Amino acid sequence: MVKHLLLIRVARRDTDSSLSWGQRLRQSLQSHALVGLAALTVSLPMPPLQAATVTAGFFGLPIPSLPIPGGSIEDVLKGAVSDQLIKTLGSTLTTESPISSSSEALFPTVSQLPGRAFNPQAMPPNLISQIRSAADGSVTLLPGDYRIPVNVFCMKVSAHSPAGHRYLLAPLKGKSADIITALNARSAGTLTPHSQLQVLSWNLQSGMKYEELTPELRTIVDQFLPDYKSRLSQSFYERIESTWSNLSGAIPGLPSMDSSLGRLGRVGQTIVTLRQTRETLMRYGNNFESLSRTFVPTGQATTSGSSANTPWSQISPQVYARLVTQGTYADPGELQVRVVNAGSIGLQPGQWVAATSLAGTLNLAAVPVKVPLAGLVGDPQDASVQPLSMSPKPDDKDEEESGSGSLQIQEKGFSGPQRSDPLNQV
Repeated sequence: MVKHLLLIRVARRDTDSSLSWGQRLRQSLQSHALVGLAALTVSLPMPPLQAATVTAGFFGLPIPSLPIPGGSIEDVLKGAVSDQLIKTLGSTLTTESPISSSSEALFPTVSQLPGRAFNPQAMPPNLISQIRSAADGSVTLLPGDYRIPVNVFCMKVSAHSPAGHRYLLAPLKGKSADIITALNARSAGTLTPHSQLQVLSWNLQSGMKYEELTPELRTIVDQFLPDYKSRLSQSFYERIESTWSNLSGAIPGLPSMDSSLGRLGRVGQTIVTLRQTRETLMRYGNNFESLSRTFVPTGQATTSGSSANTPWSQISPQVYARLVTQGTYADPGELQVRVVNAGSIGLQPGQWVAATSLAGTLNLAAVPVKVPLAGLVGDPQDASVQPLSMSPKPDDKDEEESGSGSLQIQEKGFSGPQRSDPLNQV
């Protein structure tokens, strides 16, 4: 964020009187060796004057409104600061965005796993209880191969969700990434409907504040995200309005944000889209069907991508994973995970093997490894397709056998981060 304040006094008595006012202003800028965003270069012709002070300020610093003979300060600044308006608003959109693009943060991929072929075991029975109490949505897994059923959630507005698309993994990024990660983790294995969790996720992705949520969505926040409520006291849109308000205080005559958006290029278009998204969320409230028709239109991907050839993402030196789904965002998928043993077993540096293939013969010490399960997002590598975040779900068999076990977890809500115990299934 730029916080430069430039004070320039141009006086006939201090400079060559044969120079124009604009020439003397530029000469003063050069004498102070001010360049780039710290300097405001004025190229408009201006009449000479006995003495005048021009204060050029940027975001966060007010500009006193001083009359200038022969013209107004507003006329000078409108063209000169237009780029700075876009930069300042663009900075707010970037730094304050609840969720940012995952396509630039992909984990490296490999086409084949090191070691033997993937041979998964069922999801460890204590995985869901562990992730619900984790502070960061992670679980710890012992070396081995795992298949983890997951519910998936759209992470974008106005993009479709074709069945069986291929996704690459990336970490969730953005101002509210930790809040959505916590929601995905803490709601795992509960009776809260997937549709309502998706509606709340769309609201969080759009930066809605707590007071703007429906009573039903506020109840979900109260249950799973009580420690994040203070972060939901101001909306993303209000922070953008605050940025404009500060600019208005610094630039006399700056028009309203509403009347200026059409002249701010892609930044203006982004703000208009955000406002339309907010209006849609408020209009439909908890109506998942109406929201899904708006945010997930039917259509085909602009690029082909089949889950059959999904590569493995290397989450860390010891963890490989991939999201495989034959359905859409409304259908469960599967996160396949291999955790390899980092112990010294005579391999060359950088080589790893699955512990499940050698543990019996070499008696390797199994060390638990952290896997950021609820903080992952499947990136479609296609702007027209929905990215998908995920939350582990019990196997259908586990759900049938557990009876009211899910209800018991549901009633407990979130009791705060607990100590993580490693999963003891290898």
